Amino acid sequence: QKIYYGAPGTGKSYKIKEDLKEKNIPEEQIDRITFHPEFDYASFIGGYKPTTEKIEVSTNPSVYKEEIQYKFIPQSFTNIYVNAWNDSTRDYYLIIEEINRGNCAEIFGDIFQLLDRTSEYKITPSKELKEHLILSLDNLDNGLKDSKLTLPSNFNILATMNTSDQSLFPMDSAFKRRWDWEYIPINYDHSEDNKSSKFIINLSDTIKINWLHFIESVNKII
Repeated sequence: QKIYYGAPGTGKSYKIKEDLKEKNIPEEQIDRITFHPEFDYASFIGGYKPTTEKIEVSTNPSVYKEEIQYKFIPQSFTNIYVNAWNDSTRDYYLIIEEINRGNCAEIFGDIFQLLDRTSEYKITPSKELKEHLILSLDNLDNGLKDSKLTLPSNFNILATMNTSDQSLFPMDSAFKRRWDWEYIPINYDHSEDNKSSKFIINLSDTIKINWLHFIESVNKII
């Protein structure tokens, strides 16, 4: 798993998109989510939620009534986990945008131990997650061996992180060391491919400043 980090607008999400395009990864093998302050473990892994079910009326089999029931609803991590174990010949990607806008310790919970990807860091799933995996996995020796979770090698997690935004949650060292990191710098190239290089700031009728020249000068001071 890898975190792409840098200033806002440097093309972190674009970098991920282009990398996956080069690998010819179809959309059905990719899931994208965005962390935010209200995002939690249940939003990431899954949890019990009320759902509406059509129940056949016993006195009249042709008539149905709607009834509210509570069921375990899997979320992005669990869905990709199941797909990756059931389809080991293809790579699956979970993309997390703005990973540091959510409380990673709360969102990942004990799942963060799996990011080490070693056999000694298997974890025991919750009762409801285990029951869902028993129904969803084609082979329990893959994905739920000895009632433990392990990440398959074809399960990839890519994330983006802005380094200069407000309202960000800090990440502890134990979490950060479980990721590879790639810095995405500001593109200062003056070329046709870089649209920012053509942007001009009009300060007055006589004073104009090239945007790239401006941010280069400011960032030297910053």
